[in-house]
Amino acid sequence: MSLFRKAGERFQETKERMLGGEDYACRTCERAVEKEYDHCPHCGKPTVVQVE
Repeated sequence: MSLFRKAGERFQETKERMLGGEDYACRTCERAVEKEYDHCPHCGKPTVVQVE
């Protein structure tokens, strides 16, 4: 995956979260998560937090 594609996807996910998309996000990989998980379904680390 190219650097710019990955950056664009992260930007889109962050924008959706801030505009009322997902309520949770992973601190490690910074990806949106549908609900509060014990571990992130993307990277597997236990860093899912609620977005304020």
